[in-house]
Amino acid sequence: MRLALLLALVLTGCAFKPSLPYTLQPAATGPAYFANQEVVFRRPGASPERLLTAVENDGRRLSVVASSPMGQTLFVLTVEGGPAVLDARVPLPASFDPNLLPALIQLSDWPLEEARKGLAPGMELREAGPLRTLLRRGRPLLTLDRQGPAPPYRTIELRVPPMDLEATITTLDD
Repeated sequence: MRLALLLALVLTGCAFKPSLPYTLQPAATGPAYFANQEVVFRRPGASPERLLTAVENDGRRLSVVASSPMGQTLFVLTVEGGPAVLDARVPLPASFDPNLLPALIQLSDWPLEEARKGLAPGMELREAGPLRTLLRRGRPLLTLDRQGPAPPYRTIELRVPPMDLEATITTLDD
């Protein structure tokens, strides 16, 4: 499944190590919210890939339910005081790191100082207005351009320059 492979590649910065050097922070350190979102991934020369997600942080647990545009549940991720637990409903690549999506959510939505607590040595998270930039050894690895009231943001434009990957995350009206 190409979409699962794209998810596995998000935030890696290199094709050989599909993970992000980030330690997930407790749910209680982030904002409580629920959002239905559409995620559209784009790579040059490829067709866009769509994913629907339901993201919830209730202070005890951060959870992500991902589904296809037709409504098939692809996987459920939960984070409760440790690494993410993955309940895959479809086969995912062995390289798929379940911590990637919760890390992305925390880098985008958690208060800046809380998100910084999860960074590995050599990583830096900068914020300038609605734009957050994750750097590895001074080089941009990820940008998150967040628009609208926080969180959930109305839209987030995600860019991973080392992989020439972009995604638009749009919060859907209930």
